[in-house]
Amino acid sequence: MIKALIVDCLGRGSGKRLSTVDVIGAGPRSIAGVLEKHKVYVNVKPFKEYIKTLRRKIKEYDILLISAMSQDIGAVKKAIDLWRKKAKGPVILGGPIVFGIENIGHLSFDIAVYGEGEATLNELLENGLRDGIIPSLEALSKIKGVVFRIGKKTLFTGARKFMPRTMLDTYKPSTRVVKDYPQYWAYRVYVEILRGCSNFYRPLIKLSTRAKCANCNLCFEGPLEKRLKCPYNIPPGCGYCSVPALYGPSRSRNIDAIVEEIKELIRLGVTRVTLSASDILDYGRDWLVEPKPLTDPYNPPANIDALRSLFEKIFSIPEVSSGEVTILLENIRANLVNNEVAKLLSKYFKNTPIHMGCETGSDLHAKLIGRPVLPSDVLKATKILIKYGLKPYIYFIHGLPGQNIETVRKTVKMIRELGRLGVEKITTYRFTPLPGTAFENFPPGTPITKDKLSRAIVDAANKVNMMRKENLVGKTVEAIVVNKYHKDRRFNVAYPLPHGPVILIENADKYYGFKVKVKIVKVASERTVLGRIVSIVRRIKPLSF
Repeated sequence: MIKALIVDCLGRGSGKRLSTVDVIGAGPRSIAGVLEKHKVYVNVKPFKEYIKTLRRKIKEYDILLISAMSQDIGAVKKAIDLWRKKAKGPVILGGPIVFGIENIGHLSFDIAVYGEGEATLNELLENGLRDGIIPSLEALSKIKGVVFRIGKKTLFTGARKFMPRTMLDTYKPSTRVVKDYPQYWAYRVYVEILRGCSNFYRPLIKLSTRAKCANCNLCFEGPLEKRLKCPYNIPPGCGYCSVPALYGPSRSRNIDAIVEEIKELIRLGVTRVTLSASDILDYGRDWLVEPKPLTDPYNPPANIDALRSLFEKIFSIPEVSSGEVTILLENIRANLVNNEVAKLLSKYFKNTPIHMGCETGSDLHAKLIGRPVLPSDVLKATKILIKYGLKPYIYFIHGLPGQNIETVRKTVKMIRELGRLGVEKITTYRFTPLPGTAFENFPPGTPITKDKLSRAIVDAANKVNMMRKENLVGKTVEAIVVNKYHKDRRFNVAYPLPHGPVILIENADKYYGFKVKVKIVKVASERTVLGRIVSIVRRIKPLSF
């Protein structure tokens, strides 16, 4: 039996983690599941573990697979370079990074998988890869979704059609490999409940000459199947997001498959599960329009019956119903929120973060950048969610195309209003142009140190966040104690339950792997608070770890 190694470079940038560290994404586990189906033994290692602790064992593996986003190209190069020094097997590159084919030509990969990976990898394995052999050029040329080289030429066999949900359900993500992640028992493990996105609107802002909107309104009012392809070649969705172009319209996974995956993860010691989707409220909406694709972000409305069935089965799992395991939601779209939706969510997720994107405070700006959700929708949804005891977390992006004094003024006003309403957190990101999106040719957002407009947005968000953290001082919360804080080794990091700012606890090594009750004593920064352990709840880290 050959051995394959998947290196998870997601969110690693040039090698240093750029985003939240307590996350295990669904993508690498999905690819591991395909390998296991072909009787290939597979391990998954985060980039840091691969670079620092696996150097001597790399030669034991026959195939290297890498999962990454476009901004992780530095980490990917380091991962490949180390492999080429230590091993001889083929290198397979996958994930959103491959969407920018023209940007990966300098990387020393053998095959890159474009778009949804399962079916393409399945064919590669059937054509020799499961024996550690790169398929022949003739075989590669017949497999859709493959990028490979002949001499100095980089060839692409063309995008594969998006998998129907019936085919998606035939692929089972690996649960075993979750144990390859250090501290998996404390991390948020993402479980994909649907793939793709229903937003097939297009941005209206002026783009390049090769992709110019002619106001045909097809993507707003046309038949669902006609919205997949723009006659003017404008990529679908929000201008800064690659999900609909790369992964297609929303397709919901089978409820029983989702529940069984969560059960298996729990049996392995996972204690925090995040239901992953571009929009949780898309779940089951595709069933209402089949056989047509779900390419309308508004109609039909949320499928309450499907959501209720999913939540009921998940919360019937004993460890979930008892509170031993926490279930979180990733994202919801504000335009699908109403009282019925909020009432259902509050039954299962009261006092739990509910993430919503807003990105800009200007309704006009939102329409120009392709968003189906207007700031006015976000305000309305926020009020409803808070009324039902939920905790909205709202996202904004600064430096977006079209940002100006007026859009920033409205965005700052919006953030302040959300703060007054009682939102739990405001998260800001700097605009980054992604390959294959409508905005790929725009310059990245200027750093806030050089842009007063963007700085105003971030300052407004930080003010709201500091107020929320100050409200935590004196309160007691449950948290899981993990590793040392990398910036100050006197402290251990603790992840609050169900979610919240990172807690720093001094001299807490002996509580490593325990769920504890922590009293918040001080706000340390915009991202962290200081805490003191008041009691132990129970051990979380499996003894067999």
